[in-house]
Amino acid sequence: MQAAAIRQKSRSEYLISGMGNDQRSQNGRKSNVVSTTLLVGLLTAGIILCGLSFVWDQAVIHWVKTHDLKALKHFAGLLSTWGDWPELMLFGSVGVVAAWWARNRVLCKLLLCMMMAATAAGAVVNSVRLVSGRARPNNTEATQEWNGLWRGREFLLFKNKYHAFPSGHTGTAFAFFGVPVFARRWYGWWMLLIAGAIGWSRIYLNVHHLSDVTVGALVGLIIAYLACKWVMPWLERKVA
Repeated sequence: MQAAAIRQKSRSEYLISGMGNDQRSQNGRKSNVVSTTLLVGLLTAGIILCGLSFVWDQAVIHWVKTHDLKALKHFAGLLSTWGDWPELMLFGSVGVVAAWWARNRVLCKLLLCMMMAATAAGAVVNSVRLVSGRARPNNTEATQEWNGLWRGREFLLFKNKYHAFPSGHTGTAFAFFGVPVFARRWYGWWMLLIAGAIGWSRIYLNVHHLSDVTVGALVGLIIAYLACKWVMPWLERKVA
């Protein structure tokens, strides 16, 4: 009788445990579906916003010209100077050294992932803008906005005035500061404000159209997500 009771209790515990595992599995699948749905929704919204930004380009350029304030232009210049890829790598390197010295491996891996994402975004964005041939808003010599690699007989690959689309500053900034968002750090959304400010500075300095910045931001965020999905697990294995 006692042995039968023990066997019955074991079967009951097994069934309860199995039900719990099934419930956790279902919850996990539901969470993944929600996450995928959210990401697809955000990507769709980002693409629509990028498309609309082309319509608003001229209105934004007009606004910038009519609101040309010396103090704001100085502030925008500082943001552009310190928000470029070399400066972001400098800040990231200093942070990695400090985190390593403090034995904060989690922060160290996060910063390394941020730097890798920014570098990848910079490579992608700069590869496109070198060949797009879009004239910058402050380019007074351009006779047309989109030129590709040639303007008549002039080769534009090394002409910075024709490297507007997309924004390199914005792409690298959103990739760099976007990683904490997808890594689910509580301060991630606040850091995106810094990336947004860098993108704004490029518009206010009249060196980029609104669409240059919005497309650069979308590319940066996509690469930040991919870095969290693929690079972060690799860093988890390599940085013990």
